Amino acid sequence: MSRNFLIAAALAALASLCWAGNWVLGRAIRADVPPFGLTFWRWALAAVILLPFVWPRLRADWAVVRGNLALVAAMALLSAAMFQSMTYIGLHSTEAINALLVSATMPVFIVIIAWVVLRERLTARQAAGIGVSFCGVAYVIARGEPARLLSLHFNVGDAWILAALVVWGLYSVLLKFKPAGLSAVGLTFFISVLGAGFILPLHLWEAGQGMTVPLTAAGIGSVLYTGVFASVVALLSYNAAVARIGPSRAVFFLHLMPVFGAGLAVVFLGERLEAFHLIGFPIALGGVLFATSSPPAKAGA
Repeated sequence: MSRNFLIAAALAALASLCWAGNWVLGRAIRADVPPFGLTFWRWALAAVILLPFVWPRLRADWAVVRGNLALVAAMALLSAAMFQSMTYIGLHSTEAINALLVSATMPVFIVIIAWVVLRERLTARQAAGIGVSFCGVAYVIARGEPARLLSLHFNVGDAWILAALVVWGLYSVLLKFKPAGLSAVGLTFFISVLGAGFILPLHLWEAGQGMTVPLTAAGIGSVLYTGVFASVVALLSYNAAVARIGPSRAVFFLHLMPVFGAGLAVVFLGERLEAFHLIGFPIALGGVLFATSSPPAKAGA
């Protein structure tokens, strides 16, 4: 494996870990923190954090964004506003196990959209990797008992999660058209600012209904985690991974999200580490690496 691929793999895996924590958190605080309020404040905080880093070249980045405003605005609308709020809405009415299972289909959507928009072909190796990785994820979610998958009941929350995955697929493909000359930090900063702007009217409507982010440990902690890790760290890492290996390869690492989610549930929700975690995780990771790495060159090639 090349050094470039290993760096991209580490970045994509880091993004998956941060986003897995976001999903676990979203389910844990669903009764206390409203979805639009959390989405607005996480991106507002992300913009504040990024401002000192983007400031030295803010004028240059803004000139690029202004010339490509429709593209950058679409990226912000899809990723910062729509995907995040749709995920939190879905987690209000679906169990974590269902959401994790649905999220495991994310690579499929991105590969299909990349094929339609970019004409990127799905290879037999990628298809096999998807299948192997999905089996590992399903094994973890089913807690080592595949028959449990047959007893899952899907509801409107799962539909929200599924729709959010389609939205993320569109965003991932748009990253391929990132304007030349726009820094990675600058892109994330303007996505944060525009995303907060898009979600502000819904946040104000929500506040008018008496639903605001509470000034409690749960409310403040949620904004801090989502603003720092699920927004700044994760988005910078994922965007950098896509820039190195493209959306149709970077997306396979998002297959690790449900597995990381199970691990985080062990640490933060008091669930036990079981044998099925130790079996399913290597299978999921192996499928991801098989799908994304290049096959060995033949002798004499």
